[in-house]
Amino acid sequence: RRVLFRSSIVSALLLFQSCSSAPQREEREDPAALVRAACTPGEVSQEVSGSVWMKAKSREASGQFPAIVQAKAAPPAPFELRLEVTQLLGARAALIEIRGKDFKVETPRDGTVNRKASSWGGIPLDWAAQLFLDRFPCPAPDQINELRWSWLADNELLGRSPQGEESWKFRFRRWNLKPWVESVLWERSPGRTLEVKREDPDPSEGWAHRWEAASPSGEVKVRWKEQIGRAHG
Repeated sequence: RRVLFRSSIVSALLLFQSCSSAPQREEREDPAALVRAACTPGEVSQEVSGSVWMKAKSREASGQFPAIVQAKAAPPAPFELRLEVTQLLGARAALIEIRGKDFKVETPRDGTVNRKASSWGGIPLDWAAQLFLDRFPCPAPDQINELRWSWLADNELLGRSPQGEESWKFRFRRWNLKPWVESVLWERSPGRTLEVKREDPDPSEGWAHRWEAASPSGEVKVRWKEQIGRAHG
């Protein structure tokens, strides 16, 4: 009987110890507050210039290209971009210039200037300047509280508009004790999608040294080689 009594005590102690040392599930943050905090840094990024390395896969261009970038948020035109893409030997492969909704894609090899292009090298042109500014699809600030939010996993959050025609699927990590967006999948009917993935946050400011974007027009991966300047509003 003493042996049975002792073994019961030992079993109870082991069970108590295992329960007390098990990781406790943290209380989840308010989704609207989390998204607002994660989207704010990109919204204040106003201007950037420098050199990047691009890997594109699209109908217009595929391969690896170095490029010189100048991007800025410039009211009254929402965004401006000048992207000069070169071949490995230095010849210009394409010059993309954007001012608001005015797009121009010049390809010297073909001797053409396209003002009706919607993408180049897998980059949707209506998102191009924002992507280089380290902005990504986010709900408008006054829209965040109206969305229906649901947790898919500990670090994945889905938000849908009340009518279900638009959605954002975020994946988060922590950087400097703050929420940092690793990826976001934006979908809007009919048939518009953009998925952005971000890596390697800058130690000081948190902007992504590497990012990639995928849409129906193609895929592109970008790595910053050098930033000459980044300005915030």
